[in-house]
Amino acid sequence: MEHNEAAKFEKITIESYNGTEPFLFVSYSHKDSKEVSRILEYIDKEKFRMWYDDTMEIGEDFREELRSKIESCCAVLLFLSKSSLNSKYCGMEIITAFKYNKRIYPFYLEENVEIPAALKMILENLQHVTGTAVAANKKYLQKLVSSLPIEAMKALHMEGDVLVKCKDGSPEIRIPKDVVAIGNSAFKNCEKLERLIIGENLKSLGSESFRGSKRLERLDLPDTVKKIGDSAFRDCIGLTEVTITNDDIEIGERAFENCAELSSVSLPSGMAEIYGGVFNSCKSLEDIKLPSGLTIIGESSLADCVKLKRIDVPFGVTKIDDMAFNGCIGLERINLPATVTKIGKNVFKDCVSLQNITIPASVSAIGTSPFRGCTGLRSISVDPKSRYYKSVNDILFNKNKSVLICYPAACNSKEFTVPDSVTVISDWAFCDCYFLEKIIIPDSVSEIGEGAFYRCESLRSVELPDSVTKIDDTAFRGCTRLEKLVVPDSVKDFGWGVLNGCENVTVICNDHSAAAAYCERKNIKHCESL
Repeated sequence: MEHNEAAKFEKITIESYNGTEPFLFVSYSHKDSKEVSRILEYIDKEKFRMWYDDTMEIGEDFREELRSKIESCCAVLLFLSKSSLNSKYCGMEIITAFKYNKRIYPFYLEENVEIPAALKMILENLQHVTGTAVAANKKYLQKLVSSLPIEAMKALHMEGDVLVKCKDGSPEIRIPKDVVAIGNSAFKNCEKLERLIIGENLKSLGSESFRGSKRLERLDLPDTVKKIGDSAFRDCIGLTEVTITNDDIEIGERAFENCAELSSVSLPSGMAEIYGGVFNSCKSLEDIKLPSGLTIIGESSLADCVKLKRIDVPFGVTKIDDMAFNGCIGLERINLPATVTKIGKNVFKDCVSLQNITIPASVSAIGTSPFRGCTGLRSISVDPKSRYYKSVNDILFNKNKSVLICYPAACNSKEFTVPDSVTVISDWAFCDCYFLEKIIIPDSVSEIGEGAFYRCESLRSVELPDSVTKIDDTAFRGCTRLEKLVVPDSVKDFGWGVLNGCENVTVICNDHSAAAAYCERKNIKHCESL
């Protein structure tokens, strides 16, 4: 920079950056201050951090501060003119930038500027922008701005005390102390973001606020944060550790869904509810200590956490919602407390490693097909004090045994007789019972539920009694060895796909029955007798 008397030249109006984040070093002649100032004002609107020297000190030595700033900058914005190239200071800045291997972005303020021999090697091979009469040539400025390094941009855009947008330029972001909220999608898809330092007054994170920030590795939320919006950290596939401390925190649905590398989660003990899908598909999560104050485990909240091996549900939890542990294929053990009153549908669907489970007396409602696809399940026990359910020989029924809810898929018995108290064989009740070859159904049964015998691959013959009126969807689908199904005239209601995949079956039914009409429509072999 050229050091002349300050009174002769116009001052640059934008604030010079002074911090540790990436910035542009501005090299210019003070004789060009007026024109340079207009250009920097334009660049400043694009949120770039820039440092320049306006001290105008008189001296012969290249100051240490300039060398230090060039060394620490991410690039040099170089304004070239006859004045700057005749300035010893500008020349030294160019040479120093070259020495430190800094990117140089030249902007020619004048045409036909003669480059001194000492600088030709540095400048002649650089791509540059030429922009005389700046006000009339915005395209030159746009070209310059588009070429500048994005890491030098001011990352954070504010509206009052709300951080509304972040430019994806820095691996580390420090949230200012005066920020109380981060807006919806503010950091969405910030793929360069690795470290987040949160200000002490932050209270809420908006929906999808950090969704898809793939390199973010760790999250430590201060106890001031009371709300995490829906899908706030969804798809943050590099996130490995989460620590949350506020007991009153509200974590929105799917907040950490598909954080595939998340292996450590620390939740506050007073947290009352885990909403739907919060940790869905966190495939590296091997262990999680649920808060002692928890009362509700939401729908699909820990679904597809394939490495989870054990869950201790805290005393005080009253509701485990639909599909909460669906697809937890590594889950071997779950302990349910004597406070749980509701277990939703498909809660343990496809938990193939689960072998045994005990249902406490407090449970008053169990949704349909709670153990569908649990191919390793051997026994279901119910506390004898239960007023709503009971287990007999490891099989789950309602209390009066009118509904057969689940026959454990890994039971190795080849034959089973349904008790004559049963009126309904529930949805997916015998699903995946590979060992079952024969089943005897009494004339008390009126309904065969959806998927009731789905994929019972060893089942060969089934005779339905005259009491049955309905066979629901996919009831015998995938019974690949089924050869004979006797269907009485009483069955009027056939669901879709009842015998899909049963290539060798013959349906025994009367010629003018609903069963015969169904077989005609589906091209299924049928006859009155074998």
